[in-house]
Amino acid sequence: MEIAVIGSIHPRGIEFLENTPGIKAVFVDPDDSAAVMAATRTATAILIRTSPLTAAHIDGAQNLKIVSRHGVGIDNVDLEALNRRRIPLTVIGDQNAVSVAEHAFYLMLAATKMGLRYDQATRAGNWGYRDSLASHDLAGKNLLVVGMGRIGALVAKRAQAFGMTVYFHDSSANNQDTDWIKVSLSDGLKLADVVSIHVPLLPATRNLIGPAAFDMMKPSSVLISTSRGGIVDEAALALALASGQIRAAGLDVFAQEPVTPDNPLLKLDNIILSPHMAAMSDDGAARMAMTAAQNCLDGINGRLDLSLVVNPEVLAAVE
Repeated sequence: MEIAVIGSIHPRGIEFLENTPGIKAVFVDPDDSAAVMAATRTATAILIRTSPLTAAHIDGAQNLKIVSRHGVGIDNVDLEALNRRRIPLTVIGDQNAVSVAEHAFYLMLAATKMGLRYDQATRAGNWGYRDSLASHDLAGKNLLVVGMGRIGALVAKRAQAFGMTVYFHDSSANNQDTDWIKVSLSDGLKLADVVSIHVPLLPATRNLIGPAAFDMMKPSSVLISTSRGGIVDEAALALALASGQIRAAGLDVFAQEPVTPDNPLLKLDNIILSPHMAAMSDDGAARMAMTAAQNCLDGINGRLDLSLVVNPEVLAAVE
Protein backbone atom coordinates (compact mmCIF):
# COMPACT_ATOMS: atom_id res chain seq x y z
CA MET A 1 0.00 0.00 0.00
CA GLU A 2 1.20 3.49 -0.85
CA ILE A 3 1.48 6.43 1.55
CA ALA A 4 1.97 9.77 -0.19
CA VAL A 5 4.05 12.07 2.01
CA ILE A 6 3.58 15.62 0.77
CA GLY A 7 6.29 17.86 2.20
CA SER A 8 9.41 17.08 4.20
CA ILE A 9 9.19 15.27 7.52
CA HIS A 10 11.70 14.36 10.21
CA PRO A 11 14.14 11.53 9.33
CA ARG A 12 12.70 9.39 12.13
CA GLY A 13 9.32 9.46 10.40
CA ILE A 14 10.88 8.59 7.05
CA GLU A 15 12.78 5.67 8.56
CA PHE A 16 9.65 4.43 10.33
CA LEU A 17 7.61 4.37 7.12
CA GLU A 18 10.37 2.86 4.98
CA ASN A 19 10.88 0.04 7.48
CA THR A 20 7.19 -0.84 7.77
CA PRO A 21 6.44 -4.10 5.87
CA GLY A 22 3.88 -3.82 3.11
CA ILE A 23 4.13 -0.03 2.89
CA LYS A 24 5.60 1.97 0.04
CA ALA A 25 6.23 5.59 1.05
CA VAL A 26 6.23 8.09 -1.83
CA PHE A 27 7.85 11.42 -0.89
CA VAL A 28 6.60 14.38 -2.90
CA ASP A 29 7.70 17.99 -3.25
CA PRO A 30 4.56 20.03 -2.48
CA ASP A 31 5.56 22.63 -5.10
CA ASP A 32 5.42 20.00 -7.87
CA SER A 33 1.69 20.01 -8.53
CA ALA A 34 1.86 17.23 -11.15
CA ALA A 35 3.80 14.95 -8.80
CA VAL A 36 1.36 15.66 -5.97
CA MET A 37 -1.60 14.78 -8.17
CA ALA A 38 0.08 11.59 -9.39
CA ALA A 39 1.05 10.46 -5.88
CA THR A 40 -2.36 11.12 -4.36
CA ARG A 41 -4.13 9.32 -7.22
CA THR A 42 -2.70 5.94 -6.18
CA ALA A 43 -2.28 6.53 -2.43
CA THR A 44 -4.03 4.55 0.28
CA ALA A 45 -2.98 7.20 2.82
CA ILE A 46 -1.85 10.82 2.50
CA LEU A 47 0.43 12.44 5.05
CA ILE A 48 0.42 16.19 4.44
CA ARG A 49 2.08 19.20 5.99
CA THR A 50 0.86 22.71 5.11
CA SER A 51 0.29 22.60 1.34
CA PRO A 52 -3.31 22.49 0.05
CA LEU A 53 -5.14 19.18 -0.26
CA THR A 54 -8.05 20.00 -2.51
CA ALA A 55 -11.24 18.28 -3.55
CA ALA A 56 -9.53 17.41 -6.85
CA HIS A 57 -6.79 15.53 -4.99
CA ILE A 58 -9.28 13.77 -2.74
CA ASP A 59 -11.79 12.85 -5.44
CA GLY A 60 -9.02 11.52 -7.65
CA ALA A 61 -7.60 9.27 -4.92
CA GLN A 62 -9.76 6.20 -5.43
CA ASN A 63 -7.79 4.02 -2.97
CA LEU A 64 -7.70 6.62 -0.20
CA LYS A 65 -8.54 5.48 3.34
CA ILE A 66 -6.97 8.15 5.54
CA VAL A 67 -5.52 11.68 5.45
CA SER A 68 -3.06 12.46 8.22
CA ARG A 69 -2.18 16.09 8.98
CA HIS A 70 1.38 16.67 10.15
CA GLY A 71 0.08 19.23 12.65
CA VAL A 72 -3.17 20.35 14.23
CA GLY A 73 -4.47 23.01 11.84
CA ILE A 74 -6.76 21.72 9.11
CA ASP A 75 -7.42 24.85 7.05
CA ASN A 76 -5.30 23.49 4.16
CA VAL A 77 -7.45 20.35 3.77
CA ASP A 78 -10.85 20.23 2.05
CA LEU A 79 -12.76 18.63 4.91
CA GLU A 80 -16.05 18.72 3.04
CA ALA A 81 -14.56 16.59 0.26
CA LEU A 82 -13.24 14.09 2.81
CA ASN A 83 -16.62 13.89 4.54
CA ARG A 84 -18.33 13.29 1.22
CA ARG A 85 -15.99 10.35 0.60
CA ARG A 86 -16.30 9.10 4.23
CA ILE A 87 -12.53 9.46 4.70
CA PRO A 88 -11.20 10.33 8.17
CA LEU A 89 -8.80 13.19 8.78
CA THR A 90 -6.37 12.92 11.69
CA VAL A 91 -4.15 15.42 13.50
CA ILE A 92 -1.21 14.93 15.82
CA GLY A 93 -2.85 16.00 19.08
CA ASP A 94 -0.48 17.63 21.54
CA GLN A 95 2.75 16.40 19.94
CA ASN A 96 3.75 19.91 18.85
CA ALA A 97 2.23 21.77 21.81
CA VAL A 98 5.38 22.09 23.92
CA SER A 99 7.46 23.27 20.95
CA VAL A 100 4.91 25.93 19.95
CA ALA A 101 4.42 27.08 23.55
CA GLU A 102 8.17 27.43 24.05
CA HIS A 103 8.49 29.37 20.80
CA ALA A 104 5.63 31.67 21.78
CA PHE A 105 7.41 32.34 25.04
CA TYR A 106 10.69 32.95 23.22
CA LEU A 107 8.94 35.56 21.06
CA MET A 108 7.37 37.04 24.19
CA LEU A 109 10.74 37.44 25.88
CA ALA A 110 12.54 38.66 22.75
CA ALA A 111 9.87 41.28 22.00
CA THR A 112 9.48 42.44 25.60
CA LYS A 113 13.24 42.68 26.03
CA MET A 114 13.68 44.36 22.60
CA GLY A 115 16.18 41.64 21.75
CA LEU A 116 16.54 42.63 18.09
CA ARG A 117 17.52 46.21 18.92
CA TYR A 118 20.05 45.17 21.55
CA ASP A 119 21.55 42.62 19.17
CA GLN A 120 21.85 45.20 16.39
CA ALA A 121 23.38 47.77 18.75
CA THR A 122 25.98 45.31 20.01
CA ARG A 123 26.99 44.28 16.48
CA ALA A 124 27.24 47.95 15.47
CA GLY A 125 29.47 48.80 18.42
CA ASN A 126 26.79 50.94 20.06
CA TRP A 127 27.57 49.86 23.61
CA GLY A 128 25.80 52.90 25.00
CA TYR A 129 22.45 51.42 23.97
CA ARG A 130 22.60 49.46 27.22
CA ASP A 131 21.39 52.65 28.94
CA SER A 132 18.33 53.02 26.71
CA LEU A 133 16.09 51.14 29.17
CA ALA A 134 14.32 49.62 26.18
CA SER A 135 14.03 46.25 27.92
CA HIS A 136 10.99 45.52 30.11
CA ASP A 137 10.33 42.70 32.60
CA LEU A 138 7.55 40.11 32.41
CA ALA A 139 7.31 39.71 36.20
CA GLY A 140 4.28 41.50 37.60
CA LYS A 141 2.71 41.99 34.16
CA ASN A 142 -0.61 40.76 32.73
CA LEU A 143 -0.81 38.10 30.01
CA LEU A 144 -3.96 37.63 27.92
CA VAL A 145 -4.15 34.21 26.27
CA VAL A 146 -6.65 34.25 23.40
CA GLY A 147 -7.64 30.60 22.98
CA MET A 148 -7.01 28.43 26.03
CA GLY A 149 -6.39 25.08 24.35
CA ARG A 150 -3.38 22.80 24.76
CA ILE A 151 -0.84 25.38 23.62
CA GLY A 152 -2.48 28.34 25.31
CA ALA A 153 -2.50 26.48 28.62
CA LEU A 154 1.20 25.63 28.32
CA VAL A 155 2.01 29.29 27.62
CA ALA A 156 -0.08 30.30 30.64
CA LYS A 157 1.83 27.92 32.91
CA ARG A 158 5.15 29.31 31.74
CA ALA A 159 3.91 32.85 32.27
CA GLN A 160 2.93 32.00 35.84
CA ALA A 161 6.45 30.75 36.47
CA PHE A 162 7.70 34.18 35.36
CA GLY A 163 5.40 35.91 37.86
CA MET A 164 2.74 37.06 35.39
CA THR A 165 -0.99 37.26 36.04
CA VAL A 166 -2.86 35.17 33.47
CA TYR A 167 -6.12 36.27 31.88
CA PHE A 168 -7.74 34.30 29.08
CA HIS A 169 -10.45 34.69 26.51
CA ASP A 170 -12.07 31.55 25.14
CA SER A 171 -15.75 31.11 24.37
CA SER A 172 -15.67 27.38 25.11
CA ALA A 173 -12.90 26.72 27.64
CA ASN A 174 -13.48 26.84 31.35
CA ASN A 175 -10.90 27.96 33.88
CA GLN A 176 -8.21 25.25 33.94
CA ASP A 177 -6.39 26.87 36.85
CA THR A 178 -7.91 28.73 39.77
CA ASP A 179 -5.36 31.51 39.28
CA TRP A 180 -6.34 32.13 35.64
CA ILE A 181 -9.05 34.74 35.09
CA LYS A 182 -11.58 34.43 32.27
CA VAL A 183 -12.45 37.74 30.59
CA SER A 184 -14.11 39.12 27.49
CA LEU A 185 -11.77 39.90 24.63
CA SER A 186 -12.24 43.65 24.99
CA ASP A 187 -11.62 43.62 28.74
CA GLY A 188 -8.58 41.40 28.30
CA LEU A 189 -7.06 43.61 25.60
CA LYS A 190 -7.38 46.64 27.87
CA LEU A 191 -5.72 44.84 30.79
CA ALA A 192 -2.95 43.01 28.97
CA ASP A 193 0.73 43.85 28.84
CA VAL A 194 1.20 40.84 26.55
CA VAL A 195 -1.41 39.26 24.25
CA SER A 196 -0.70 35.74 22.94
CA ILE A 197 -2.91 34.35 20.16
CA HIS A 198 -3.78 30.63 20.10
CA VAL A 199 -7.07 30.31 18.18
CA PRO A 200 -7.62 28.57 14.83
CA LEU A 201 -8.25 30.54 11.64
CA LEU A 202 -12.02 30.56 11.10
CA PRO A 203 -14.37 33.11 9.54
CA ALA A 204 -15.05 34.42 13.05
CA THR A 205 -11.33 34.83 13.87
CA ARG A 206 -10.07 36.30 10.58
CA ASN A 207 -8.58 39.74 11.35
CA LEU A 208 -9.67 39.28 14.97
CA ILE A 209 -6.76 41.47 16.02
CA GLY A 210 -7.08 44.58 13.90
CA PRO A 211 -7.55 48.34 14.28
CA ALA A 212 -10.31 48.05 16.88
CA ALA A 213 -8.21 45.69 19.00
CA PHE A 214 -5.13 47.91 18.79
CA ASP A 215 -7.25 50.87 19.91
CA MET A 216 -7.98 48.98 23.13
CA MET A 217 -4.43 47.85 23.86
CA LYS A 218 -1.89 49.70 26.01
CA PRO A 219 0.89 51.63 24.25
CA SER A 220 3.31 49.47 26.26
CA SER A 221 1.74 46.18 25.18
CA VAL A 222 3.25 43.33 23.16
CA LEU A 223 1.40 41.07 20.69
CA ILE A 224 2.45 37.47 20.02
CA SER A 225 0.95 35.12 17.43
CA THR A 226 1.97 31.52 16.75
CA SER A 227 -1.44 30.26 15.62
CA ARG A 228 -2.39 31.01 12.01
CA GLY A 229 -1.80 33.87 9.60
CA GLY A 230 -4.89 35.95 8.92
CA ILE A 231 -5.96 36.23 12.55
CA VAL A 232 -3.82 39.34 12.97
CA ASP A 233 -4.44 42.14 10.47
CA GLU A 234 -0.81 42.64 9.40
CA ALA A 235 -1.32 46.06 7.80
CA ALA A 236 -2.97 47.32 10.98
CA LEU A 237 -0.21 45.75 13.08
CA ALA A 238 2.49 47.47 11.03
CA LEU A 239 0.78 50.83 11.54
CA ALA A 240 0.33 50.17 15.27
CA LEU A 241 4.01 49.28 15.68
CA ALA A 242 5.32 52.15 13.55
CA SER A 243 3.16 54.73 15.31
CA GLY A 244 3.84 53.48 18.84
CA GLN A 245 0.21 52.49 19.36
CA ILE A 246 1.62 49.22 20.74
CA ARG A 247 5.21 48.63 21.78
CA ALA A 248 6.36 45.40 20.14
CA ALA A 249 5.28 42.11 18.59
CA GLY A 250 6.42 38.61 17.70
CA LEU A 251 4.96 36.70 14.73
CA ASP A 252 5.54 33.16 13.51
CA VAL A 253 2.59 33.09 11.09
CA PHE A 254 1.50 35.30 8.21
CA ALA A 255 -1.49 35.77 5.93
CA GLN A 256 0.75 35.02 2.94
CA GLU A 257 3.52 32.47 3.35
CA PRO A 258 6.34 32.75 2.45
CA VAL A 259 6.29 36.42 3.40
CA THR A 260 6.64 38.74 0.42
CA PRO A 261 9.51 41.27 0.40
CA ASP A 262 7.06 44.20 0.42
CA ASN A 263 5.46 43.17 3.74
CA PRO A 264 5.81 46.33 5.90
CA LEU A 265 6.55 44.26 9.00
CA LEU A 266 9.95 43.36 7.55
CA LYS A 267 11.08 46.98 7.84
CA LEU A 268 10.40 47.29 11.58
CA ASP A 269 12.85 46.59 14.38
CA ASN A 270 10.28 46.27 17.17
CA ILE A 271 8.94 42.95 15.90
CA ILE A 272 10.56 39.50 16.04
CA LEU A 273 9.70 37.29 13.06
CA SER A 274 10.07 33.58 12.30
CA PRO A 275 8.99 31.52 9.25
CA HIS A 276 6.06 29.49 10.65
CA MET A 277 8.46 27.14 12.43
CA ALA A 278 7.25 27.24 16.03
CA ALA A 279 6.44 23.53 15.96
CA MET A 280 9.58 22.64 14.07
CA SER A 281 12.13 22.06 16.78
CA ASP A 282 14.08 18.86 16.16
CA ASP A 283 12.30 17.18 19.08
CA GLY A 284 8.88 18.44 18.10
CA ALA A 285 9.31 17.56 14.42
CA ALA A 286 10.27 14.00 15.34
CA ARG A 287 7.17 13.59 17.52
CA MET A 288 4.95 15.07 14.83
CA ALA A 289 6.35 12.87 12.06
CA MET A 290 6.05 9.69 14.09
CA THR A 291 2.46 10.42 15.15
CA ALA A 292 1.40 11.47 11.64
CA ALA A 293 2.97 8.31 10.19
CA GLN A 294 1.34 6.11 12.83
CA ASN A 295 -2.02 7.71 12.07
CA CYS A 296 -1.58 6.67 8.43
CA LEU A 297 -0.94 3.06 9.42
CA ASP A 298 -3.79 3.06 11.94
CA GLY A 299 -6.17 4.43 9.32
CA ILE A 300 -5.14 1.74 6.83
CA ASN A 301 -5.56 -0.99 9.47
CA GLY A 302 -8.83 0.35 10.90
CA ARG A 303 -7.60 1.08 14.42
CA LEU A 304 -7.57 4.86 14.64
CA ASP A 305 -7.20 6.75 17.91
CA LEU A 306 -10.55 8.55 17.91
CA SER A 307 -9.15 11.41 19.98
CA LEU A 308 -7.02 12.34 16.94
CA VAL A 309 -9.81 12.10 14.34
CA VAL A 310 -11.25 15.44 13.23
CA ASN A 311 -14.37 13.97 11.61
CA PRO A 312 -15.25 10.80 13.57
CA GLU A 313 -18.78 10.86 12.17
CA VAL A 314 -17.45 9.44 8.89
CA LEU A 315 -16.30 6.32 10.76
CA ALA A 316 -19.76 5.81 12.21
CA ALA A 317 -21.22 6.27 8.75
CA VAL A 318 -18.92 3.58 7.37
CA GLU A 319 -19.87 1.18 10.14
